Amino acid sequence: MNYRFRAFFQNWEIMFLLILGIFFFTGFLGHLIPLFKPLMLLLTPYLLLICGLITFSVTLTEQGPVLILWAVPTFLITFALEAVGVATGQIFGAYHYGSILGAHVWDVPPIIGFNWVLVVLGIARFVKKELHVTHAALGAFITSLLCVGFDFILEPLAISLGYWTWDAGTVPFKNYAAWFLISYIFSLPAWYFRQQVRSIVLQGYIIIQAIFFILMRIGLAFIG
Repeated sequence: MNYRFRAFFQNWEIMFLLILGIFFFTGFLGHLIPLFKPLMLLLTPYLLLICGLITFSVTLTEQGPVLILWAVPTFLITFALEAVGVATGQIFGAYHYGSILGAHVWDVPPIIGFNWVLVVLGIARFVKKELHVTHAALGAFITSLLCVGFDFILEPLAISLGYWTWDAGTVPFKNYAAWFLISYIFSLPAWYFRQQVRSIVLQGYIIIQAIFFILMRIGLAFIG
């Protein structure tokens, strides 16, 4: 019975990720069609929040309260770092957020802190489950490199869509250095979660996001 339940749950997760992939692909097409692009941008923060909450809730059922004990401080600290970074330009570089990602608190959309939680944990789970890295320090190091790669893919697209803007016009190196250090610090505890990583939803969601960003960069470059 337990085996059948796990098999059903895994099949449900695959179906959910397929639907999510179709959903993001539709968004990709909508961004490329001038008639629908304003609607896509308007819906962006709400859709990110809904999809993120669903994927996080699945992970929460697997990991239990320990995930909350990790996620809440990660959200609060990364959000605070973003707020300090925007105000001073000293952490990531001089930048500011546009209106696309929703309402701001201290000049930072709260969805940014939530996205830090999802990206760091999703990539950490991928490294732990799919790459079978059991050593905490090594796993956090690989996770940090992949998080930097995720941001590297995202940056040009985010700038072109108005998510945020760098005052210097280019992405400074300190942004990627900060991403690496922050990702390392907050991904390290994931290797000490007692529950085994079984669900594929969160890491699958991050992979779908990355594919979406790559397709968007290709699509926008193609149409000029």
